[in-house]
Amino acid sequence: MLCVEYIYMNDTYFGQLLISMPNLIDPFFQKTVILICEFSEKAIMGLIINKPVQNIKVHNILKNIKLDVNDKLINQDVFIGGPVHTGQGFILHSSECKYEGSETINKNLRLTTSLKILEDISKNKPPKFYKVFLGCSVWGYKQFNNEMLENSWHLMDTSNEIIFQNNEINKIWEICVEKSGIVKEKLNPYHGNA
Repeated sequence: MLCVEYIYMNDTYFGQLLISMPNLIDPFFQKTVILICEFSEKAIMGLIINKPVQNIKVHNILKNIKLDVNDKLINQDVFIGGPVHTGQGFILHSSECKYEGSETINKNLRLTTSLKILEDISKNKPPKFYKVFLGCSVWGYKQFNNEMLENSWHLMDTSNEIIFQNNEINKIWEICVEKSGIVKEKLNPYHGNA
């Protein structure tokens, strides 16, 4: 008889950051950091915070939905939230603003799909911090559980400083690894059971 051990998770993973580990085989997720925005026994949904979309900026999205564009948005990145629902937009933003349908991630962070936030951005009245995403990352509960057992991911507390890091986007993974106390040189790209 084959016995499979499951670690049953709870909603405390909601709002946490997932840091991909070297043994994660899928190249799409290598060196990614994902904010967990939904966590239930039905599904886990998150947004990759460190993977900009090539050749699409916030001003492109605003133009596409017929909103005015101010000069501050010319070089502002849009991020690939994940490989699922790639035509759907998601906006993480600081909590001083609340939009219809906004979900609170933590006391300082909200998630919305409201067009009103894009109107505010186009009028140069955005929340203090925001990040625009196309698509999201989704797991079934058992799939996520198995990937955690395989040490494909490491969890860490969320930091708005990391989420809204814009100067060194390509270093977010390294920053998270370092803040977690992980020594990159000692990471093993393999997993197994003892």
